[in-house]
Amino acid sequence: MSFESYASQIKCANCGKTANKLLRCTACKSILYCNADCQRQHWRSSHKGKCKEMKAEKERWEGYVDMDLANVANGNGDSTGMFILACRLGVGDAAPMDPGLACELYEAAAKTQVRGLGGSGHPIAMLHLALHYERGIGVVQNHEKAFHYYKSVIEQPSPGEESVRGALLALCRFHRDGLGGAVKSMDLATKYFAISESNAESPQEIQDLEKWWEANNHGELKDETIRRVIALEPRVP
Repeated sequence: MSFESYASQIKCANCGKTANKLLRCTACKSILYCNADCQRQHWRSSHKGKCKEMKAEKERWEGYVDMDLANVANGNGDSTGMFILACRLGVGDAAPMDPGLACELYEAAAKTQVRGLGGSGHPIAMLHLALHYERGIGVVQNHEKAFHYYKSVIEQPSPGEESVRGALLALCRFHRDGLGGAVKSMDLATKYFAISESNAESPQEIQDLEKWWEANNHGELKDETIRRVIALEPRVP
């Protein structure tokens, strides 16, 4: 599942709207709503008959999460396994949707080395966790933590092209708008946007592209990039 696909699936179960700080069903905690009206409508139309069953199913999956977190505490954490389970819980993919549990796993995976790759943790887990902190879904909204994890993605030894692009576009927005302690700077925003278009996969490639940008960010190229950065929409309204 791509990062953009994952982000688009975290939405209101009733109207399909993507928003920050979505509400959760207080009983099963597995369904998201953008407001109380949508929650009431969805309860009457379909959720009333499924809520108890979903709550029981979620409790079974909580056991899997507890086992993964216990392995981390014992020094045997599997960052990739935790990331996969977190993805399923984050959007309800053949599992009950539970962004809170997903974020617990993302936090653990983000601090557990990927076997054979090194680095401080799983880069895609960092990317997903940053999204949750940015939107305040499953965790308390915190732009500082979101900014921290977006930056951490591009510092990993092998984050991969898709992760790098997602993180760079987020850093572009954060610097453009001055969010989460990021310096409000159109120069930094345009740099990150330009690099996001260049298929970078590693810190070395990002550094090389930064040097290229510093030498070429003038004239029509810079003006066009600024226009595109200004037009770049926030993650959600």
